[in-house]
Amino acid sequence: MRMILTLLFALSFMSPAMGITESLYHKVSDGKYHKDGNLEIKKHEAFNDGFLVNIDYKLKPKGLIGRILKKYMQGSYILSFPSMMSTEQGYYDLKDFGPIDIANEDKVATIKYIKQMDKDGYKDAHVVEIRSKSTVSRDYPEGKWHMLLYYHPSIHSLGVFRTEIFYHGKYSYEIVSKLK
Repeated sequence: MRMILTLLFALSFMSPAMGITESLYHKVSDGKYHKDGNLEIKKHEAFNDGFLVNIDYKLKPKGLIGRILKKYMQGSYILSFPSMMSTEQGYYDLKDFGPIDIANEDKVATIKYIKQMDKDGYKDAHVVEIRSKSTVSRDYPEGKWHMLLYYHPSIHSLGVFRTEIFYHGKYSYEIVSKLK
């Protein structure tokens, strides 16, 4: 019995689906092509020096363009964060030591510290930018998407109380979400 419990404990750290520690639920604000929606941020215990973050979103289309873009109104980002980003000190380290690349499978992005500011009632929140490197092309020299994450240490789990996701292209739009 003890061996089975040990095996189950070990598997929970190897399998992202089994190792979800907590989720944060956000309400998505009304946007150009969507009425509103939901966004969930899940943290997975994935490996010794980092963890996976899964950002799932589902939007309600609005207008003709929203209906045309309906297939893009839901999706998921899976990002591999270094373990330092699970504490406020990690944000200070990112500020002091500069941007780092984060990857998951064949997708690569850069996470960069932007600033510290008061936002949505949170004093001295940290703002970081995650910018896609995998989607850089001649048409999109800065990548097809980027996002801003707003972190505050008083928020459980990952501490992200606000996200801003920006899509660039013919039908550029942004998604803004806040902790429910």
